[in-house]
Amino acid sequence: MSAPVTAGTAASPPSPPPPRTLNVAAERARTPGSFTGHHFNAAGAALLANGTVEAVIDHLRAESLSGGYEAAKHAAPALEAVYARTAELLGARLEEVALVESATAGWQRAVSALRLRPGDRVLAARSSYVSSALHLLSVERDHGVQVELLPNSPDGAVDLEALEAALRAGPAALVTAAHVPTSSGLVEPASSIGALAGAHGVPFLLDATQSLGQLPVDMGAIGCDLLIGTGRKFLRGPRGTGLLAVRRLLLDRLAPEAPDVRGAVWTAERSWELVPDAKRFELWEAAHALRLGLGAALTDLAALGVDIVARHLAALAASLRERLSALPGVQVTDPPAAGGAIVTFVVDGLDASDVQRQLAYRRVHLIAVPAGHGRWDMDHRGLTKVVRASVHVYNDEDDLDALVEAVREIVCLNGRGAASPTGQRDAGVEAEAGVEPATPTAAKPTPRTTRPNSRRHDAIVVGLGVHGSATLRHLAARGLDVLGLEQYGLGHALGSSHGATRMIRRAYPHPDWDALVDTAYRAWSELEGSSKAQLLDITGGLYAAPSDRPDPLRGPGCREVDAKEAARIFPGLRLPTGFTAVHDPRAGIIDAQETLRAQLALAERSGARVEDNSPVLGWEADGDEVVVRTAEAVLRTRRLVLCTGPWTASQVPSLAPHLTVTRIVNAYFAADPAGPLGPSGLGSFSVDLPQGLLYGFPATDGHGLKAGLDSGPPWDPQAARPGATDAELALLAEAVAQVLPAAGPVTESLTCLYTMTADRRFLVGEVPGVPQVLVASACSGHGFKFGPAIGQALADLVCGIARPDLDFLSPARLFPGGTS
Repeated sequence: MSAPVTAGTAASPPSPPPPRTLNVAAERARTPGSFTGHHFNAAGAALLANGTVEAVIDHLRAESLSGGYEAAKHAAPALEAVYARTAELLGARLEEVALVESATAGWQRAVSALRLRPGDRVLAARSSYVSSALHLLSVERDHGVQVELLPNSPDGAVDLEALEAALRAGPAALVTAAHVPTSSGLVEPASSIGALAGAHGVPFLLDATQSLGQLPVDMGAIGCDLLIGTGRKFLRGPRGTGLLAVRRLLLDRLAPEAPDVRGAVWTAERSWELVPDAKRFELWEAAHALRLGLGAALTDLAALGVDIVARHLAALAASLRERLSALPGVQVTDPPAAGGAIVTFVVDGLDASDVQRQLAYRRVHLIAVPAGHGRWDMDHRGLTKVVRASVHVYNDEDDLDALVEAVREIVCLNGRGAASPTGQRDAGVEAEAGVEPATPTAAKPTPRTTRPNSRRHDAIVVGLGVHGSATLRHLAARGLDVLGLEQYGLGHALGSSHGATRMIRRAYPHPDWDALVDTAYRAWSELEGSSKAQLLDITGGLYAAPSDRPDPLRGPGCREVDAKEAARIFPGLRLPTGFTAVHDPRAGIIDAQETLRAQLALAERSGARVEDNSPVLGWEADGDEVVVRTAEAVLRTRRLVLCTGPWTASQVPSLAPHLTVTRIVNAYFAADPAGPLGPSGLGSFSVDLPQGLLYGFPATDGHGLKAGLDSGPPWDPQAARPGATDAELALLAEAVAQVLPAAGPVTESLTCLYTMTADRRFLVGEVPGVPQVLVASACSGHGFKFGPAIGQALADLVCGIARPDLDFLSPARLFPGGTS
């Protein structure tokens, strides 16, 4: 009995800090599979993190370039580090750890090395896995070993009194139990089993296959002498990886039945010596890439903290058990001693495999476990098959909602279509009946077709200009099932992303843009590396305006210069009297055409599907999904991303009052590329003139000097767009002559459309009132430079990662009560 504690005394210790919590959003961000559905199969094979996949691929690439032996030699330090991480995880010594191909391989080598003899007793818990049980039964049949099944206590765990009685009844050769079985959420009292086995000098083999990564597992604290585990389950390692740990005192007594060159030294014609550590159980042939992936997964787990992971998983699973138990017609089959991350259940009147299939149709992924995988446990409890859900660090309450509501729907449908407890009709039934749900729409939809004609995607991106193609690329790279739709042919000249060149600069009038500018430069560098193409030409830039301009440009690394200094920097540019300029040495020119090509190529290389000449006729929110209609199909998607530029108002009518589409004219002027208007005398520039903001680039692409005015008449994007008029070109030529005296006549021209907001800030974020739909538009003539960064940001938002740095661009700011 503890002593009473007096509250409020001076000697009272300070309150401990609150326990750390898991950042689920961050875990989802590095787990692409978490966005392809609701995954509850960590007890089978958990979703891999990006770093794990990259570790595997990087080594395979090294093998392809230098050869397997050479790559292994180079990776030797990293491979050795995997042993250290494994030992740290298990509370074991480095020499006690072996890396094997699977938990079963570890089990078989360890048990075989015990050299069990006729009459040896093995005390096995009913929680034992099928492969372990089959091996023991084989040894019993072929070698006369006695396998004794330990009874369970009323809570479903090993009866510790029965275990102690069995140990007292006579010598035993082995005690074994699965820490967590495959067939339920039971957590065996491993440390109590270890204490009893240790007290009687009997080796204890713990199958930690289902507990490693979801529960703290310390061999010393548990008292186990042998431990097996796999990488593919809660450790989140690749399939084909496993581990075996043997305590030092027992290791010296164990000799593998079939030594390998990895674990033994052939010393003479008829003799050999085992290596002194647990590597005696390994094979020389190993998948080094997979082991490095396991090492990356172990590093991730150590960074998160096993205790923190265990608390998160236990809380989620407890909530799931409670919610499933409350559903009529659903029976949770976990015993009272359940805990941790696994939940098992059955649905009255349905085979567990049928439930699994119906859940998969609803993009809820788990597994059905038959009695043949855990017969000592399931036969004893009268179960033939159970549905098993197992949570992990990338699961959250939204996933639980999806699973519980899907099970509820299945139960209702199995009960002849009874209404759900919320009183809402099933969306699938409505679709098949042709009923139109009352949901927000972007445009008047065509009549709904039946569900069998629908296709589902994780995300659909509409509009494949610079922002849409960038978004498509980033989503595909994260492993999502993503479709890109373009209403015209790819690379068409009717929107805002066509043409040869665009400007990039750091000079902006407000510091709100600085962070996004930095992000954009990094994103361009990454895109150039991935595409193996030069996309930026850093020329420097001058941006001029009257000296009394109220909002002068500024930015990191930029400085104000007078007309004289400006003429020294760009001899081809002559500033009017009373003008100053901002010099941005990192400004330059973007190869716009190559950018679009590179982003779409990378997107398709990562698995994105692209359909051009596929206009979207309408969309509507439908529960957690969005229905998208084209002339050819009815599509369903978890997230819809609209990068529709001038056509944004038609896709999102609520934004129409805040958008103005403007026709802009650009033209090329005759100029000698070796003269003052070539790269030696000019870079990217803009001058705020009475005719409008004149901007342009030097004569570098064989067309001459390019210039345009950042103003024009409002325009209907659906209307025909004639070429530039004589009046438009005359106004532009007048402005060019004012500051670029060496320019010749117009040689060619083109038009494009700007989509403008009143504050000239973009719209990037959720469509107000429809969180399943994201928009990126109204780039107001200066958005191309941010293309790769905006694509990455939209991919983050699709994946549930908050981007508070983009709040200043949120569409919500346009509406009462929205953010600014």
